[in-house]
Amino acid sequence: MILFFLALFSSAGFCLTEADVRKSVLENFPLIEAAVLKSKAADGDVQSAQGAFDHKLTFKSRNRIEDEYDNGYIESTLERMTPFRGVSLIAGHRQGLGRFPSYDGKYQTSGAGEIFAGLSVPLLRNSGTDELRTGLAIAQIEKQQVEEELRLKKNVYLHKALSLFIKWRLEEQKLAIRKGILALAEDRTQMLERRLKAGDLEAIKLTDNVRSIRKREDELMKAEIEVSRFRTELSLYLPGSQLQGSPPPLESSLHVEKKASDTFLDSVPQVRIAELEVKKMRLSEELFEQERLPGLAVDVLGAKELSQNDPYDPESLMVGVKFDYPLENRKARGKTVAFSYKAQAAQKQNAYIRQELSRFHDFSVESALTSLKRWQTVSEEFENTVRMATAEKTKWTQGSSDLFLVNIREQDVADADIRRWTALYEVKQFELDAKLFSAGFGI
Repeated sequence: MILFFLALFSSAGFCLTEADVRKSVLENFPLIEAAVLKSKAADGDVQSAQGAFDHKLTFKSRNRIEDEYDNGYIESTLERMTPFRGVSLIAGHRQGLGRFPSYDGKYQTSGAGEIFAGLSVPLLRNSGTDELRTGLAIAQIEKQQVEEELRLKKNVYLHKALSLFIKWRLEEQKLAIRKGILALAEDRTQMLERRLKAGDLEAIKLTDNVRSIRKREDELMKAEIEVSRFRTELSLYLPGSQLQGSPPPLESSLHVEKKASDTFLDSVPQVRIAELEVKKMRLSEELFEQERLPGLAVDVLGAKELSQNDPYDPESLMVGVKFDYPLENRKARGKTVAFSYKAQAAQKQNAYIRQELSRFHDFSVESALTSLKRWQTVSEEFENTVRMATAEKTKWTQGSSDLFLVNIREQDVADADIRRWTALYEVKQFELDAKLFSAGFGI
């Protein structure tokens, strides 16, 4: 952990902080709210996929009216596909009423009817997985992806808002510097006019001062536009009333930590999303591998009469085997190949994302350290520039220098001051970048 203690400018009476920005973005920013709603929608998609395993109640009846055989038949069935190895369960009750011809004897039951229950067990195709189970697994993965996308958006928008916040601080500081240097030139005007009237000053000197004023006014107006621009952009993330007045100071301590990539990459949303995408492709590949197998299933169904039925055994057991073999099955073969390559492509993309995040994180940390050194260097230059400007102004008041040189020295002071605050801003910006690449905002 590298701790930077920096002596920074202050702004009294202003309460907006980075914590306020963070709170506002995470709780009120519309695009994050939209992502939260999408996350809730994903819950509905999972529930919908789970619906494939809902119990299904069916009812069917048949009535036959004729002279010799008047009969009726009623059957109620409860079915359910289970997520366990593709086993299907069935149970129900059927009852036949009236007289049935011999060829419809299967509909004949006792007076109280017959109850039945059984199951169907796939042994080859659909034993490892099937369309329903794969659909549910993919829906659950996509819900995880949506949650990671929500985390990613929170990190991205928080990074954007805080970047605008510190940029606004910098632009306000540059504006203050522009106002200060303009005030110096304006304060000299009356004194120069008096000296010109007294014949103690060349007219060109007053002209040079006016030229300097106009130049500094131009720089001031440009600075005002930049302040307004960043305030406007930041207002998208914050209530506008919070952006009135001058901004608060930057923190008096900054923390920049270089982390080993293996300590953060696995938890970064971009990496998690890519890994889950690989998992989805593999699940689809596994499904179509199953679809390429022959279909072989065993059906077992037991039945029991609820009251006496003389012509029939009160209890019965039926066992059957179903087999089918797809002669071509080009769909399953083609999909297996397609999802195999898609999974490999997703793995390549994930590897690149990990490499990119690791390298940009390291770059941001190193750049923050370099910017700190730059701030310290320019701060020393600024102190020396102030001394030079003060000395030049003293010489000018004593008549041994020129106003042109005074203006140049004052401009040098402003430029050095702006560069040192810019370097300080860059320290903070690179710190934010490092947090973005390593998901270091604690979200």
